[in-house]
Amino acid sequence: MANTKKIIRNVVIAVLLAGLVGFVAFRLISNKKKIDAKNQVIDRSGIAIPVNTIVVSKQQVTGNFSLPAVIQPETEADITLNSAGKIQSLNFKLGSVVKKGQVLGALDNSLKQINLQSTELLLAKAKKDFDRVESLYQGNASTEIDYLNAKYNYENTQTQVAAIKQQIADGTLIAPISGVITKKNLEPGEFVNMGMPVATIVDVSTLKAKVMVGESNIYQVKEKMPVTISSDIFPNTVFEGTVRFVSPNGDESHNYEVEIAIKNNKEAQLKGGTFVKVNFDIPSEGQVLQIPKMALVEGVKNPYVYVASGNKAEQRKITVGREIGENIEVLGGLNEGDQVITSGQINLKSGSIIEVIKNK
Repeated sequence: MANTKKIIRNVVIAVLLAGLVGFVAFRLISNKKKIDAKNQVIDRSGIAIPVNTIVVSKQQVTGNFSLPAVIQPETEADITLNSAGKIQSLNFKLGSVVKKGQVLGALDNSLKQINLQSTELLLAKAKKDFDRVESLYQGNASTEIDYLNAKYNYENTQTQVAAIKQQIADGTLIAPISGVITKKNLEPGEFVNMGMPVATIVDVSTLKAKVMVGESNIYQVKEKMPVTISSDIFPNTVFEGTVRFVSPNGDESHNYEVEIAIKNNKEAQLKGGTFVKVNFDIPSEGQVLQIPKMALVEGVKNPYVYVASGNKAEQRKITVGREIGENIEVLGGLNEGDQVITSGQINLKSGSIIEVIKNK
């Protein structure tokens, strides 16, 4: 009887435990479903995003014009060696100002120096032998073959000495231009192959910039024409520039590449990669394609817009020209009549569904 009660009690406990485990498991699963439901990303791809648009059109423009550009160093050069070997010394660091022709480092040439000394001793002996045989030959006391052999041995050893000296010279790191060290790729003790860049020098004393000038203005732009450069970095400084190249051939949008040489300023020195405006002192008037600057998603440094194509947004990379008040000239990427989105771009990507609320 006692055994029966014990068995019944154990069964009851087991049932209760099983029920408790089941209840806990049920609650955990239920809670997980609720959490997953909360964390589930809502698909908004089918929801139309409200936007405003404006029709791209040609508008009148007068006065001088400015074009955006990103300046680059006039000269940039890698420092390389004409020989392979282990670097013994480097006499510069990042930011060092160096001069053209300056010795900046060298390879470990100890074995070549020993080889040079040995070959120079052979050269001295070969010269003595040649002088002796030549003297005998002139006195008819030596054969022509002995004379030619001695001469060949002497000249060949001279060539060997010159070759070893050149190998040692090729292991010397020389600055090819004047400028500032902007990259240092290796350190003393590392092995370098012939032609491998050890460092990079950039000369920013003179800079350059390229702009695209439209067909309506290009015929007034001439080589050696002075221009001015302005930058938001130095708002009170005007930099001098000169037109160095005018392309004789336009692109598909009838724009022509113009390269500008810019004289840097020691007191307010521009760096490569800086965004600037190139100002042309040329009266300009006529009608050009324009859009509001607010339509640019990332500004003039990376000019692209969204165009309404039916009920979807289409991303367009464009080429921009001068800034005209609140507008900017469009040199390429858009056509007259395109509907450019002017608000709501932050929520867009190419292919997003849109609803045009207002169109000008």
